[in-house]
Amino acid sequence: MREVFLSNHLQRQANRSFAICLASLAFALTLLAVGVAMASVLVIWASMVALAISGFIVTKYGPTHMTYRHGMQGERILRNWLRSSGLDDDHTAYYNLPLNGNGRASDIDCILVGPLGLFIFEVKHHHGLIFHRNGIWARIKIGQGGTFYRGQLGDPSGQLYRNIRRLKGLLGRTDGLWFNGAVVFTNPRTVLDIEGLRWVRAVAVKDLDHVLSKRTVLSVEQTNSINSRLASLVKK
Repeated sequence: MREVFLSNHLQRQANRSFAICLASLAFALTLLAVGVAMASVLVIWASMVALAISGFIVTKYGPTHMTYRHGMQGERILRNWLRSSGLDDDHTAYYNLPLNGNGRASDIDCILVGPLGLFIFEVKHHHGLIFHRNGIWARIKIGQGGTFYRGQLGDPSGQLYRNIRRLKGLLGRTDGLWFNGAVVFTNPRTVLDIEGLRWVRAVAVKDLDHVLSKRTVLSVEQTNSINSRLASLVKK
């Protein structure tokens, strides 16, 4: 299997959130050091305010940094699974295709193209019970005391649907081409209880071969055409 890496979106976002936390803390501590050195009560009080603001910033951007780090871990797990899947060099995996929409930068985690078909994977590294019914996603986690509480999850299938639509637009004419979409959960501590999804699937990474087995065989001409169009997007 060939691999093409198109961007480092998650790494950039993780670095950005970490830099914001570090810069705010460094400013507050520098101000405190200056106040102590000058024996200035006013500057010391200003540094206390800066430290409080820094704490707020770290509280906001620290979890964001960890979210991106977890996303990177999930993508590494997917890459390792694909590398060990036995796919030959007639298949190409494109990672992190950049997208821009509604003023926000994002990406498609993985596009797999080859004789087995065209696959779009949205990677999630959440743990806990992942539940879907009637268009509603929920995530249930277990706390240290054994109590259950609801964790953040969002709408993975909605995100995947949007990415598929945008990819169709980027590829241009795709008459008769089926886009196989799957939300791939990579955390081994994930339990899935999924019903009612339409057009896409949600699977644990260990079961990804079931998605690949539901293939729509592509001809050499179709595969080459898709690869050519993706290559032209990369050059842009």
